[in-house]
Amino acid sequence: MIVFGFYFVTKYTVANGELKFPLLAYAGVALAFILATLFDNKQVNFGEHSAIIGFSLIFIFVFTLAPLIGASLFLIQSITNAFRANWLKRLFLFGCVSLFAVLFLASQFAKTQDLLTAIPPSTARAAEILVDDFQPQPYQGDIIYYFNRLDGDRGSISDTIIEFGQGNVRLAIAPGSTWGGIWLSLNHPIREGEALDFSAILSAPITPEYQSNITDIQIKIKEATPNSTLKVELKIGDALQWVEQTQLNGDAQLVRFELPVLGNINPLVLVLDQAQAGDYVVIERVSLTAQTRIKDTATAAFVWSYGMLLNNWDPATGLVRDKAKDASSEFDAIQATGNLAAATVVAEQLGVINHKDAIQIVNKIGETLLHDIPRYHGLLPHWVKASTTGEYIISEGTEWSSVDTVIAALGLLEAQTSLGLDTSGTEQLLEKIDWDNLVTDNGISHGYTYEGNLIPYAWDVFGGESWLLQLAYASVKGEVASLAYPYPPTANGSGFIDELAWLYVPPPSGKDYWGTDWKSYRLDAAKNQIAFYPTHDPTTCFPQLGLFGLSAGEVPNPHMVSQGSIYQAYGIGGAFSAVNDGSTLGASAVAPHYSAMIASLHHEEAIRMWDWLITNGYFSPLTNVESLAFQSNQNCDPQSVHWNQLKGSWNLSLQTLGWGRYLAERNGQTPILWQAGTSNPLLQRGYDLLAPNGSSLFATYIPKSNEIATAPK
Repeated sequence: MIVFGFYFVTKYTVANGELKFPLLAYAGVALAFILATLFDNKQVNFGEHSAIIGFSLIFIFVFTLAPLIGASLFLIQSITNAFRANWLKRLFLFGCVSLFAVLFLASQFAKTQDLLTAIPPSTARAAEILVDDFQPQPYQGDIIYYFNRLDGDRGSISDTIIEFGQGNVRLAIAPGSTWGGIWLSLNHPIREGEALDFSAILSAPITPEYQSNITDIQIKIKEATPNSTLKVELKIGDALQWVEQTQLNGDAQLVRFELPVLGNINPLVLVLDQAQAGDYVVIERVSLTAQTRIKDTATAAFVWSYGMLLNNWDPATGLVRDKAKDASSEFDAIQATGNLAAATVVAEQLGVINHKDAIQIVNKIGETLLHDIPRYHGLLPHWVKASTTGEYIISEGTEWSSVDTVIAALGLLEAQTSLGLDTSGTEQLLEKIDWDNLVTDNGISHGYTYEGNLIPYAWDVFGGESWLLQLAYASVKGEVASLAYPYPPTANGSGFIDELAWLYVPPPSGKDYWGTDWKSYRLDAAKNQIAFYPTHDPTTCFPQLGLFGLSAGEVPNPHMVSQGSIYQAYGIGGAFSAVNDGSTLGASAVAPHYSAMIASLHHEEAIRMWDWLITNGYFSPLTNVESLAFQSNQNCDPQSVHWNQLKGSWNLSLQTLGWGRYLAERNGQTPILWQAGTSNPLLQRGYDLLAPNGSSLFATYIPKSNEIATAPK
C-alpha cells in the first residue's frame, strides 16, 4: 500500500508537472522539519514514540518525498526534451537521475545513522533504588542519624513518636493526634528544596537515552495496628503531586503502588492516617523502581556515577558539594569541582551530554574557581563555604592544599583544552603558585594550615599524587623538584594512588624521570589488589564473589568506630604502612571506586564486581557504595552486607573518570583527557620532563572478544 501510494503520487507529478496533494506535501515538509529538530535536540526518541514517528515517516514518504522526486524527474524530462539526439537525451537523463539518487541516499544514510544512535535499546532494564532501610545508626557521640540511603535527610511530621531501630523505624501516633508519619528527602537536605524529576532522575544535561524514570514505589511493613491506613504522598514542597493509601493487615506486608508519569518530587511522605493515639506501623524498607535503557554494566557505572557527581554540583555557584548530604555552600570540595569539569568532557566524548551543555558547565566552574575562590600564596583551599556576606572562605580547620589545587587546576585546564576554551586563566593559576616557598629538600609541601603556617609534611613518596604535583611544578618551572622516595611501592598501598595520575595524562611509554616503568608497575599493582583477599584471607566472601579493592574511603559501618576513624586509608601495605583492610576495626572491607579505576587493565574483574553491586541493589542511578563488608564470612548472602551509601564527590569523581577512560578505550578512542594533557603547551612542557620517552597516548585499549567496540548503549 505504501509503495503503491509512493508510485502513484510520483507518476502523477511526472506526467502532469504539478503536485497531486499540495497542502499535504507542504504539511509533510513541516513535519519533517519538526521531527528533525526534536531528534537533533534529543527531545524525543524512537523507542518511546515508535508508532507516532512511524506514521509520520510514512506520511512524509508518500506525500512529500514522492512529489519532490516526481517534480525533479519532470524537470529533468523537460530539459532532456530539448535535446534532439535520442541517445544524448537518455544519457543526460540517466546521469541526472543517478546523481540525484546518490546524493539522496547519502544524505538519508547520514540521517539514519544519527537517528539510530539516538534510538535506545528496545527493552528497558529495571533498577531498584533503595530510599531507606533504616540500617545506618547514629555516629558515636550522636543521638540520631539524620540521613536516608539517598543521603537526603528525614524527619517526623505532626507529633509522631519515631523510634529508629536497626533495620526498621516505628511510627506511633501521639496522644491528641489522629495522624502522623515520616518524610524522606529524595535529593540533598530538604531545606535546599532540590527536587527529583521522576521522569528523568539524572541531572538534566544527561541526554534522554541515558536517563531513567521512576515507575513504582514499594514499602515493606514489618507489623502495624490492624486495619490502620497508610497513606503515601509525593510532594513538591507542600504541594501534593500524587497520593494513594492502603489498609494494613497488621502483619508483615509489602505495599506497592504503580506511579503515573510525574515531574519534580521532594519529599516522599508516609502517613498513618485516620488513626488513634497509640496506633503504629513498623517500616523496614522504602524503595523505588527505575526503568533505564542502559543495559551495559560499564556504561551504567559511568553514567550513574557521573549523574550523582553532577547532582552534587550547584549550577548557581559553580561548586561541588563534598558529599550529597551537605547543603550547597556549606562544605564544598575544590578538587572534586575540578574533577567534575574533567568528567564532563569525558561524558561529552562518550555522547552522554551534548557539547553546548559541556561548555556551560566547564565555563561556570572556571568562572568560580578562577574568580570567586580565595588563594593563599597561590593555593586554593581544600574545602570552602559561603560566609555570611556571601563570599567564599576556607572552611574552618582545613588547609590551603597544594595537591588539591593542582588536581582542580588540571581537571579544569584539560576540560578547557578539550572544548577549545580559553585556558590562560587556569594556566596563570598554576604559574602564580608560590612554588619556591613550597619546595623542600624532600618534596613539595602539602601547603598551609588554616592559620597560614607552612605544613612541614611534603609529597615525597612515590605515587600518583606526587607525580601530578611534580607535573605541575615542572610545567611552570621547567625543572623537576626533589622527591625523597621516588621508587615503588606507594606509602600505604592504597589503590587510588597507583592510578590517580593516569586519569588525567597517559602513562609514560617507557621509564619515567625516576626510572619507573609504569606499564609493568600498574599491571602488578592491580593484580596484587585483585589477589589480596584470595591470598591473605581466602575464607572471606570477597574472593567467592569477586569483590576487591583496598583504597581510601569511609568505613562500611561508621557507627562502629569513633568519628575520628570513619575515614580510613585502606591499602594492601606499602613503604611506610602495614596492611589496612579494616579487620582491626571489626570487618574487612572493599572500596568499589578502585575497581573502576583499573577497568582499563582488568575489565572482566571490574565488570563482574559492578554487576554484583547493581544486581543486588547497592549501586543504582541514585545510590552509591563507598565501601562494604559482610556481617559474617560464613554467610555470603547479599542481604548480609554492611555498606556505606556515602555519595562523596571525590570518590565519585575517581570512579567516573576510571569508567570513562575504559569506555573511550573500548570504543577505540584516545581518552579525551589524555589528548588534552599532551596537547596543552604548558602541561606538555612538564610532561616531557617527567616522561622523557614519551607517552603511550596512541596505545589504546584493544577490546576483548566478549566486548563491543562501539558507542556504549
